[in-house]
Amino acid sequence: MFTSYVMLDSTTHGVPSGNYDGSSLAFEGNIVTAANFYQGLGSLQTVVIRVTNFVGKIIIRATLNNEYQSAVWFDADEFGDFFTPISGVFTLNIRGNFVWIKPDIIDFVDGTIDSITITY
Repeated sequence: MFTSYVMLDSTTHGVPSGNYDGSSLAFEGNIVTAANFYQGLGSLQTVVIRVTNFVGKIIIRATLNNEYQSAVWFDADEFGDFFTPISGVFTLNIRGNFVWIKPDIIDFVDGTIDSITITY
């Protein structure tokens, strides 16, 4: 049995949506439970990133803290660059016994993030 969460719904550059105000270069997606949250033994999470002409960087950040409000976050993986428009569906397989995980988007200057989901 797999568990899936939406880390970010469709977000288009210049259009306010969720945590994105439509003009910021940086914002954060949804903080969701990682594989270790319930099972206590989890280590593999698969992040699926769907983008259309996306220019920017998506950093997947994780924490080992139980309380995400005061957590120290670290970079678990990243996707994209600051120059090249990217379109398609991409996966990041991330190993680690994390409690919480989230996407941070930086230098978002063009395109659409169709979705970011996580499955474990």
